[in-house]
Amino acid sequence: MKQISARKIAITAMFIALLAVFAFTPIGLMPIIPGVIDTAFVLILLVTVAIQVEGLWVGLICSTAFGIFSFINSFIRPSLMAFAFQNPLISILPRVVIAFTTYFAMVGIKKLTKNNKSKYMRKHLPSLISAIVAVVTNTALVLGFIILGYGNTLVGDGSQTITQLITGTILVINFPVEIVANVIFAPMLYSVLIKYAKRG
Repeated sequence: MKQISARKIAITAMFIALLAVFAFTPIGLMPIIPGVIDTAFVLILLVTVAIQVEGLWVGLICSTAFGIFSFINSFIRPSLMAFAFQNPLISILPRVVIAFTTYFAMVGIKKLTKNNKSKYMRKHLPSLISAIVAVVTNTALVLGFIILGYGNTLVGDGSQTITQLITGTILVINFPVEIVANVIFAPMLYSVLIKYAKRG
């Protein structure tokens, strides 16, 4: 039992360290429109894989860390949208929810496909579907809370509202990038890391 606990602590610490490195460098938060909005597909990918490989509680810690790093970044990395992410309901809460939706999507699809003859259906489809769920959860909640809280706020030169700005960037550019990255890389990383997780 102590060995399992030590392993979980070590794995969690590793994921959090990676999240911290990527959260505070341009690698993890790549600007879609410089000075306006970034894409966090690397961070979402790491959280997705942590949930898929290590389960709900490790995933929950990692997804919460993602939210906290996003919150901190909103103060130290100025952008047009930074003020919105200074609200924990936007920067932290959606990331906490990712852990639950992604985990239960993974578990649910695994149950549905456990007797399927196709190895792809049993091994890869649960990872792929839950990877999509992770991005949809993040985008829907972040976007929803921004619109609810600040939707009519004028930005930039005052010619457009936040709703107009984020609809044109998050949905048209950000969301597709994060979906594609998660769908391609999450199942690949899951397939590799789950083997080592089982050995531990």
